[in-house]
Amino acid sequence: MRVPVPGQIRDGEFADTSRELITRDGWKVTVSKFGEKLDSVPPLNRSPQSFEGFSSVGGEAKIEAEHPNDPKRKPTSRIKSATLTTGVQVGCAVTADSLTVGGSLSNATTASITPTVTASGTVTGQGQGGSNGGSGGGSVSGTGTGSLSGTLSDTVTETGNISGILKPGTTKDIPYAKKAVVGPNAQVMSRDIRIAVDNCIGGVQVRTYATVAISTDATDDTLTTFGKPIFLTRPEQNR
Repeated sequence: MRVPVPGQIRDGEFADTSRELITRDGWKVTVSKFGEKLDSVPPLNRSPQSFEGFSSVGGEAKIEAEHPNDPKRKPTSRIKSATLTTGVQVGCAVTADSLTVGGSLSNATTASITPTVTASGTVTGQGQGGSNGGSGGGSVSGTGTGSLSGTLSDTVTETGNISGILKPGTTKDIPYAKKAVVGPNAQVMSRDIRIAVDNCIGGVQVRTYATVAISTDATDDTLTTFGKPIFLTRPEQNR
């Protein structure tokens, strides 16, 4: 398996992205999102309101002087710390609450539904030091859980068969990896992280991101680059 390289994918829904920032004390900060992939799979619970997939994304942070070849224009402050974070934002269009499904309201079966999102997987990271730094590498593994819920609600009824409350969905931020930036650059790569969204009506969208946060003696700055919103679909499953 080859490790993806930032800037390698230029077009399409998984295109690499990057952003650049010059801090007021003279540091040039670049953050990149790369190696993105999303594979939708049939949900294990086979529920018509569930979505599942496997997500991959990498992130890179670079920090250097704005004018590295000019000794007279060095940064005016030293870097105290810097962190690279990657993850996804998951959004559900509509969530269902106290939904009643059946032939009529009098004999229908009631199911109380609470929207949830889960993610789990393994990530790896690596870093490289400069003249004043060392080198580092490592791995991070973990599981994240969250919930999706709306803030407004309306009661709906359709020909006596479906009754309940449909709520506007919201989004959930799920971090994949977090790594300290030691030296001029650092990378993390998360592969095949499982995403499962339950009790969602109207579709699920996923958007990846990479964020770098830098703190110096003079200022604190953050910079984020995003991928394109992509739908988590429901492939046909064998019965």
